[in-house]
This record gives sequence, structure tokens and C-alpha cells, in this order.
Amino acid sequence: MKHFITLWSLLAYLALFSQIPVTDVATNASIGISNSHLMNINTQLQAVNNNLSRLIKLMEKNNKEASKSSDILKEELEAKKRAPNYVTLSTDVNLAIDLKSKILEAYRTSKQSIEKLEFLTKEETDEFIVYAAEALQETGSLIKQCGEILQTKAIIMPEERLKMVSGINQKLEVILENLIAYNHKLSQVSSLRKARRTMIYLNINQP
Repeated sequence: MKHFITLWSLLAYLALFSQIPVTDVATNASIGISNSHLMNINTQLQAVNNNLSRLIKLMEKNNKEASKSSDILKEELEAKKRAPNYVTLSTDVNLAIDLKSKILEAYRTSKQSIEKLEFLTKEETDEFIVYAAEALQETGSLIKQCGEILQTKAIIMPEERLKMVSGINQKLEVILENLIAYNHKLSQVSSLRKARRTMIYLNINQP
């Protein structure tokens, strides 16, 4: 009986310790699976981190390009607010200055010549002087507009500035032509009246 109990105890002891390796194996397998899972997660995190890094670099690059584009746009806008040299020194601007001088000269000479004409009525002379003064006033207004076009800080393309100056020149040319034509008309009127009076005088004094 004693031997039976001892045998039974030995079997129980072996059974108990024979389970330990099985438990260790299961535990190690579970740990291995967890480590593998963690490694996969770590790999995924690294991939995400790399993607984020690339995204951040791309965003920084886009920000720099956007900032550069903004600076360029700002410079272009500032440039459009000023008339470049090829506009201020253009033939159109020089023509405007030349037309102004010609109108002033035509005003002075016409006024002097009309006042010296003997065969015009006072009303005709006064009408011309008023017309000439208005033409001179309109010329000053147009030249002022020309200066404003060149100096304004408004965003205007250089070609548009030149086009506007060209339009002013057309008006100045009309003023000059009309002033000369009016002076020529009155001079003809005076000359015809003088010739008529001379003919009448000759007829009267003809034997």
C-alpha cells in the first residue's frame, strides 16, 4: 500500500511538471504573435510617418512657391501702378506736349492778327477771342488729363495708358485745326470786305 501511494505521488509529480513546458510554449507563442503584431504596427507607423514627412515637405514647398508667386504678383501690380519710361518718353506723350505748344502759339498769333483786321465787326472779333479762350481752357484740361494718366497709381496697363494719351492727342489736333480754320475764315472775311470796299471806291472814282 505504501508503495502504491509513493507511485501515485510520483505520477502526480511528473504530471504536474510535464505541463510546464506546454504552458511555456503557449506563452512564448502568444508573445511571438504579439511581437509580430507590434512589428507590423511599427512598420505601418513608420510608413505613415514617412508619408507625413513627405506631405509636410510638399506643403512647405507649396507654401514657398505660393509666397514667391505672391511676391511676383505684388511686384507686377506695383509696376502697373507706374507708367514705365517707354510710356512717359513715348512719341504720344511728346506729341501731346508739341500740340500744346502749337495751340498756345496759334492762340497768341490769331488773337493778334484778328485784332489788327480792319474790316471785322467788334462782335466778330469778340466771338473769336471768346472761342480762342475756350479752346485754350480745353487744351489745359486735356493736358492735365494726360498728366494724370501718366502719374495715377491706379492699375493701368502701359498699352492702355498710351491709348488714352493717343485719344487726348486726337482732341488736341481738332482744337488746333479748328482754331487755325477759324482764324483763316475771319482773315478771308476781312480781305473780301477790303477788296469789296476797294472796288466800290474805284467805281465811284472812275471817270
